[in-house]
Amino acid sequence: MTAAKVRSRIAALKELWCSYQDGHDQLTKTTTTTTQLELTYFKEDSFDVTEEIYHTTMDSMVEYLEELEPFTLHDKVNVAVSSLRNLKRKPEELWNDILAHIVAQRLDPTTRKAWNLKESDKEAPPSFDDLSNFIQSRVRALENFAPTSSVNKTASASKIHAATASATSPVKCPLCQAQHLLNVCPIFVGKNSSQRWDVVKQHKRCFNCLSEKHSAQACTSKYSCRACHKKHHSMLHADSTSSSAPSGATPSGISSPDCSSPHTLESRAEVTAMIASKVSRGRSQVLLATAWITVRVSSGRDAVVRALLDQGSEMTFISENLAQLLHAKRIRMPTSVTAVGGIHAGTFRHATQLSISPRKTLTPSFTTTALILGKLTAYTPKRQTDLSALSHLTDLSWADPDPTSPDPIQIIIGADLYSDLILDGIRKGDIGQPIAQNSVLGWVISGPLKSNATDAHSTTMHSAQSPLARISMHHAFCSPSLEEELRRFWEVEELPKQSILTPQEKQCEEHFRATHSRDSDGRYIVRLPFKKDPPIDIGTSRFRAEKMLNTSLHRFQNNSPLANEYKEFLSEYERLGHMRKATPQDEGGQHVYLPHHGVIRESSATTHLRVVFNASSLTSNGTSLNEHLHAGPKLQKEITAVLLRWRKHRYVYTADIAKMYRQIRLDPRDINYQRILWKPTLLAAIIVYILLTITYGMICAPFLALRVLEQLAQDEGHLFPLAVAILRDNIYIDDTLFGADNLTLLRRARDQLIALLKLGGFELKKWASNSPELLADIDPADHGLACSKQLAQDEQLKILGIGWNPASDVFEFRVSLANTIPASKRSILSTIAKFYDPLGWVTPVTIKAKIFMQNLWRETRNWDDNISANLLTRWNEIHSRLSHINRLRIPRWSGFGNDTSHAEVHGFADASNAAYAAVVYLKVVSSDGRVTITLLI
Repeated sequence: MTAAKVRSRIAALKELWCSYQDGHDQLTKTTTTTTQLELTYFKEDSFDVTEEIYHTTMDSMVEYLEELEPFTLHDKVNVAVSSLRNLKRKPEELWNDILAHIVAQRLDPTTRKAWNLKESDKEAPPSFDDLSNFIQSRVRALENFAPTSSVNKTASASKIHAATASATSPVKCPLCQAQHLLNVCPIFVGKNSSQRWDVVKQHKRCFNCLSEKHSAQACTSKYSCRACHKKHHSMLHADSTSSSAPSGATPSGISSPDCSSPHTLESRAEVTAMIASKVSRGRSQVLLATAWITVRVSSGRDAVVRALLDQGSEMTFISENLAQLLHAKRIRMPTSVTAVGGIHAGTFRHATQLSISPRKTLTPSFTTTALILGKLTAYTPKRQTDLSALSHLTDLSWADPDPTSPDPIQIIIGADLYSDLILDGIRKGDIGQPIAQNSVLGWVISGPLKSNATDAHSTTMHSAQSPLARISMHHAFCSPSLEEELRRFWEVEELPKQSILTPQEKQCEEHFRATHSRDSDGRYIVRLPFKKDPPIDIGTSRFRAEKMLNTSLHRFQNNSPLANEYKEFLSEYERLGHMRKATPQDEGGQHVYLPHHGVIRESSATTHLRVVFNASSLTSNGTSLNEHLHAGPKLQKEITAVLLRWRKHRYVYTADIAKMYRQIRLDPRDINYQRILWKPTLLAAIIVYILLTITYGMICAPFLALRVLEQLAQDEGHLFPLAVAILRDNIYIDDTLFGADNLTLLRRARDQLIALLKLGGFELKKWASNSPELLADIDPADHGLACSKQLAQDEQLKILGIGWNPASDVFEFRVSLANTIPASKRSILSTIAKFYDPLGWVTPVTIKAKIFMQNLWRETRNWDDNISANLLTRWNEIHSRLSHINRLRIPRWSGFGNDTSHAEVHGFADASNAAYAAVVYLKVVSSDGRVTITLLI
């Protein structure tokens, strides 16, 4: 019998005994018809005999288990002690932690939940005094409420593992001098019983427990020979024969996990579980890849827990239990999780930053953001199986010493870390046997286990009782919550408010004024606005940057056009002097490596590929470069104001500031915070580059770029009076939108703007105009390639967006609808949230959508359930009319000009029980009496 089976039987015996005790107590307390004589028999004779049998059987099984696993307690205690030492707390504090933890686990579920909620926001571990005061206050409060009925349900006792050990010198075998007990020594086991007696006598060992510290007469062990029950060890029994090592012995190189840390955790179930019917006879058990890991949060608290490696999950998950136990700092990150088959698993609001490392070495460490789930997984192996008999697994150091253990899963490691953890190396056995994959956590075991006859029988019996079997299927697709999109949808029509700078924004502004400069060519040089002076408290970043590079290169192998675009992008970057190779002189000081990847923009008429440098990538200590930088005040102009000013002019231009960020130099003292890695192929050597300009992806980049334009207007604007107003008021991100009432004046403004920007090292490209004459003297290579100009807040594809057609000088709406009409709450809200109408021109449509949203919220349905037939009819009506918006045209020019006699602004407002709205028109009367009325907002 293996150790796993013995453990399983011990657990079953304990559970059976508890059930028997409860039943016996109920019988003797509640029976009224039983005679006193019969009751005495039940209370005394039968129970005493049964209890004696129970304890005898339990002692025998525990003794046998100790022979199979002599080091289990030793290993568990060592792991627990190591975890406690890592906390770096004083002895009296540790006693306080342990006592508070044990008492808290003994509380009833309701009180324990209240205690956990009370302490969840605190970083430091709770003290016993805090717990004692909490219990006293709760007792006083509950004393005021008399119980109305008796409660027959008994709360299940919390599961608490405790181990005590004294400090001793390492155990040394007298035969082979190795560090193990005598009864597991291969030499001792290989001898017959007579030879074993001689060994015990020669080394003056106790005949009963084999200890060297006392004789058999002084032995206090309650165990004796299992065969004859005499006072000697079972291995010394005369019938004992030579045998091999116990089959349940742990494979070489494996120690028991901290089953685990100072804390024992209970999982509360699942991300998703699919139910499959028609269970076949003898269906094989399938193991999923599990590992025991050390998880650490930003507060410094850590624990050794069991994790499941799931390549089908887009991100990592942590259980609510573990997050509370570690007092993990929560980050608000609303995320929708979709499981196998498109089933919506829920929307979860919080995440936490954590680092993962092997349970023994603690290095290397991998940092990620994990979503916090109340229920993680229902995965539990159906039976414990001894895998040491599989020859292809025996000489490996397993990440999970017992992959068939029912220990709960507290972490699901997703694909965000999976590629970082997996190493080269795989071990395969016969068909139907599990495989082993090498990883930095150890060898992870996964795959099917063949069923034997006993297993087949047990499966059949299970099927007879229940026609369904639970199959754990893990997959999670995480998408950003609709919350942000819906917020922007509701706020897009709000009038801009004048903001007051925060102290941090003022600090960022003062930093720019004090540190910016210009080179001999007039280009601006800026410094990064760190929250604290460098060196900053940031971890190592090269490992993650290298992993991202390898991922991109693997992607390029199947996409040659993308690979060529990527190489050309970086070649141009270097050719233009925007980055250079690192030299030995750059090796001093602090370095940060930015991972980079490509983003395909199908809608872009010019730049199909954009390379994004990820300054939000977490480093080894759980922080990113962006977290150490000020974002700066928002300097971006409101698109509503820019468009309204643009509509005043008869003739207009639009142009883009080419590579605006990359025209601004970074101070040489900060360039090592912008390192990247590159190599053209997987087999090539890695080259370290340093980015020399403001980088897209840095949280401070928008502020620095727009602040430089403001500074350019201050420094040089007096030389170009027509251009300075454009630079201050008519730039939206990197687009300029300006105009005039006659061609001559507009050309002068254009030339001044070009000259002013050139002094700062900027250049205008992608010119477009409503007058072909205005483009005649501009190089055709600098003309806009598209026939229309998209006006949007970001690069995201909109369901309803606005654009400008230069040829007809009108605003147009673009409606992009899916082939199928969305019918669930989630899909409908996602569609509505993508409406983009900054000036409210299609409010008659969007306001109906907003009213519909309110009605949708009142209908208490799940996110992915179809809505009611009544609401679906109303939604179909709204959806069918959306395509008509494509025919809508609004003149860009308001009619205001030099020949205007007078102009009037007319505003109207109205309200109903459902909504309220306002509209503003401009009435322009020319000198010859012509009247033009234009919808403004």
